Amino acid sequence: MFEVSDIQKDLPAWPEDVIEQWLLYFANEPDCGWPPPEPLGNHRWSALLGGRPLSWWQEVAWKSEKASCDLASLTPRARTGVNEIIAEMITGAADATTKRRVQHSYRHIMDEGRFPRQLVTMRTDAGLSLIDGSHRMAAFEMLQRTPDAKFNALGKVRAKLEQDVWVGTHAKGEVPLHY
Repeated sequence: MFEVSDIQKDLPAWPEDVIEQWLLYFANEPDCGWPPPEPLGNHRWSALLGGRPLSWWQEVAWKSEKASCDLASLTPRARTGVNEIIAEMITGAADATTKRRVQHSYRHIMDEGRFPRQLVTMRTDAGLSLIDGSHRMAAFEMLQRTPDAKFNALGKVRAKLEQDVWVGTHAKGEVPLHY
């Protein structure tokens, strides 16, 4: 089993939270491991890392920032992914894992007015790219679509659109090839 400290050997400046919520799970999957191969080729890490090798990601710095988390602020690809998860939840087509992840985030955002963990993102010309957090964003958007009457009946307040997120910035201003 890999631990955050194993990954931090290759990404020493990265926040533990970014590694723990995004990379650690995959590092412990039988078809991934750590570190990712270089070149990535057709390895599963290629899709997970946006087509960029570990050496590229070593030049990404992370900062916690406030960002607008409405759908319009996301990249088209991120919007599509979030809307697909919402559609699965509404139609009942979501698998058990998706249901659990969205429902956990939904309850947390309803109660606390913020994400259970900050989204992991990068800014692109097309908007905020979701590196990790599509299920949390789906729950957030579902709550944004909820009528005020439901919040009033529960004595809750709708979460603000501006939320704390992790924003990664590459030293050369580049972005992943796909995300």
